[in-house]
Amino acid sequence: MELNEALSLVSERVRGLSRYHLEPRSTTIKLNQNENPNDWPLSIKEEIAQFCTARPWNQYPNFVPETLKGKLADYTGVPASGILVGNGSNEMLLTLLLAFMAGHSRVIICQPTFTVYRLLVNGLGGAETIVRLNADMSYNVEALCGSAAANPRSLLILCSPNNPTGSVLTEEQIRAVLAVQTGFLILDQAYVEFGGFNAVPLLREYPNLIITRTFSKAMAGAGLRLGYMLGRPEIIDEINKIKLPYNINFFSERVAETLLGHIDYMQTRVEQINGERDGLYAFFKTLPLDNVYPSCANFLLIRTKKKRELFEHLAKNGILVRDVSGYPMLENCLRINAGTPEENRALQAAMRSFFGGE
Repeated sequence: MELNEALSLVSERVRGLSRYHLEPRSTTIKLNQNENPNDWPLSIKEEIAQFCTARPWNQYPNFVPETLKGKLADYTGVPASGILVGNGSNEMLLTLLLAFMAGHSRVIICQPTFTVYRLLVNGLGGAETIVRLNADMSYNVEALCGSAAANPRSLLILCSPNNPTGSVLTEEQIRAVLAVQTGFLILDQAYVEFGGFNAVPLLREYPNLIITRTFSKAMAGAGLRLGYMLGRPEIIDEINKIKLPYNINFFSERVAETLLGHIDYMQTRVEQINGERDGLYAFFKTLPLDNVYPSCANFLLIRTKKKRELFEHLAKNGILVRDVSGYPMLENCLRINAGTPEENRALQAAMRSFFGGE
């Protein structure tokens, strides 16, 4: 068989996709991936390493991570039976799409938002309905409700706080959408510890609501690739039928259990990051940028016609930010996550030097 013949066997819809891509660059300061800039203390890492060294590696991890689910139940207020854990919140999203797209293939997605939503929906053969954010990057709730009403039983994916805009949905807005949404609503709250409405209490009222979370952001566990979903136990039980077995390795499971035992430490760091974000917002407002958008996440979105020049200037100064100008509505936009105080001072100095002549 020739190579082209083999390639033709790949699904046409997959061959038509553009892969999720991050340009690799060496840098001193990484402000491009919305990571928590604070690593965990060595003492906590040593505690975890002792366990992992002693544990047999030839044995599978727990089939059901009961201890982890119990700790997540304490943290979120959702019963353990309403929690499913996965290899990153992206795996949880894929599992949800596999479960929910069987009966219908219409998925409502906002733009701009996390590009992986569209990638997975298109890869699974779903048809998408796009609802644009308002010009100020706030959610157009009226349009969302109209789209939900016009597409009964469709799946709706929303991100609050939204990546890459930092905008949020209020409790009243989520309730307004759920009042007309007759399909499932997947609410991605990967950044909710940094701000915005915590939608967990709504799970008791709306069985068609699923919330996804992650250890990558506020928990400073991006290297774990561990996420989880929250929902009504009866719904989670159905979704669990198609989750891959043993999808959580024992290392990630143990790390997550340990981190959940240090919530006070995490919350202190979150408060620090929020303070840094707000300080950067105030600083950006002093610069001759076209716009700086308010954010309830750990990052900020800025717009400048000198986007490319600014990006390269920062890179030459060892600072990597994210060029999101390819997203719908985000021409000339950069996304910059809040770093440590030292990293943010270096960022400010580099931006002052860039705009210094104006």
